Amino acid sequence: MIQTIVSKVQAIARDVLLIELQATNGQLLPGAAPGAHIDLHLPNGQIRQYSLTNAQGHPKQSSYQIAVARDAHSRGGSDWIHDKLRTGATLTISEPRNLFALNTTAHDKVLFVGAGIGITPIYAMVKSAKQSAMDWSLMACARSASRMAFQEELIALDADRVRFHFDQERGGPLDINALLSSAPWDAVYACGPAGLLDAIEAATAGWPDSAVRMERFKAQAQDDSGNTTFELVLSRSGQSIQVGVSETPLEALERMGIDHPFSCREGLCGTCEVQLVEGQPDHRDNVLDAEERTAGQRFIPCVSRCGGDRLVFNL
Repeated sequence: MIQTIVSKVQAIARDVLLIELQATNGQLLPGAAPGAHIDLHLPNGQIRQYSLTNAQGHPKQSSYQIAVARDAHSRGGSDWIHDKLRTGATLTISEPRNLFALNTTAHDKVLFVGAGIGITPIYAMVKSAKQSAMDWSLMACARSASRMAFQEELIALDADRVRFHFDQERGGPLDINALLSSAPWDAVYACGPAGLLDAIEAATAGWPDSAVRMERFKAQAQDDSGNTTFELVLSRSGQSIQVGVSETPLEALERMGIDHPFSCREGLCGTCEVQLVEGQPDHRDNVLDAEERTAGQRFIPCVSRCGGDRLVFNL
């Protein structure tokens, strides 16, 4: 964990705050690449994940910057930040983790789509894309221009490559199919509301898995009707437990008295990841990509289950 001090709190759009964090000991912070996020441990006991807007792949950096939108359905995280966080406050944070990494060399023509507060990791990516001389374009979306974070900064990057879509001005949401057919894209990086990402996922169903990268802020609905019980074994201690149809492997670990790290409990952040030693996983997370799932060594126990009768964790 890293102890930080809030060095800046700035309104950058309607209901969006830019927060800058620096190490309390004055040291440089671990560097992060575009797409990385950090966990904020809030004084109200909640842990929330926020993408770094200034992650550029340097070994060290002087500060972390995040953008936080006030969520109408906040469970206390964004409301606390907007209402109570002030410059000079101290916060405990995690080191950066990257589940949404940008590949600057694998594709010829890349489309970035950032909607709402989903622009935060995308903003870091397009800055890196420009520095890498990639052939890229950005579609930035929001309900209205007043809610568009980093609008001026994005235009300053390259006005010819950046387009905006504001629902209230256009009379409705972005037409994903029209956007994807407007150029010969060979990769898409997207972050935003579930409806937008679901539309992109449907429109790119025939694309290679490596060509479509998305980061979700809310988990997709899961069909739990086919859940069955299975045995969970811990290889190091030899302990075992039956995981019920209505509980997750993470909850089973907690029932065993094991204090395993977690954060979102939605299969989004990767905090609770374990090493899978044996068994057939039923991956239900939004963390692992197709290759990682096929390898069968990583497992997200807060949502994923077993496709057979037994899983063995390296715990």
